[in-house]
Amino acid sequence: MVKVLVGLVQRLLRRDDTQLKLLLLCTVIATVGFAFPRLVWATYIGYSLIALLLTQVMVGSSNAPNWSDVLYRGLGLMAVVTMWLWLLTPLELIYSGMPLALSWSVLVGWSVIRLVTRFASTKRVTEALLMGATAGYLHIGLAAGLVMSALETIQPGSFQPLEMANVGDSSVLASARLFSAINYYAFVCLTTVGFGDISPMLPLSRMVSVATSVAGPLYLAAVMGVLIGRFASSLDRQSRER
Repeated sequence: MVKVLVGLVQRLLRRDDTQLKLLLLCTVIATVGFAFPRLVWATYIGYSLIALLLTQVMVGSSNAPNWSDVLYRGLGLMAVVTMWLWLLTPLELIYSGMPLALSWSVLVGWSVIRLVTRFASTKRVTEALLMGATAGYLHIGLAAGLVMSALETIQPGSFQPLEMANVGDSSVLASARLFSAINYYAFVCLTTVGFGDISPMLPLSRMVSVATSVAGPLYLAAVMGVLIGRFASSLDRQSRER
């Protein structure tokens, strides 16, 4: 009985629609988790699951993956390792955030490109694919929040009026409220709302903020373009059949 259940779960996880739904679920958990700083550890577990799921969802279905897929999966594992290394090291080791910023920026950027490409090559837009597209948009905000948080540990004072508390040799997890605020600011940039309660003060933090503000509308434009194209093709096909 146990073997049957395990086999059923494995078959479900191999399905693209199930993987995309799980990806969105983990993404929502990671996003909402920042509203509860005491549960920040659950948020970063969500980040880990996102990276691992991306390495399964956004690769080819071939039994012999090409070098690009192998490199992509390796990047996903590297992103998980660098994140936990950054989380568990003392704040005094400020440069531990650099591998995190680089790995997550490349991973999410590459994932978005793969997602849009997959979206464009799909003939039929399904519910699961729309969930994947939604997850992709949220991933940009989550990755931007991680990069900005790492930037705050590398260059304290990057975002004002936020201030890094003097926590001695404590790890990043001890400053959960600060990084929750930074992730909030990342989504403010992503959606181009611009409340103005948090501002980037240093050149690098300003550049990351601008890049996030550009990436959000650009992603929406690409996805909407594909959707409109699919809808127009469907109408054209129906008119020809008549």
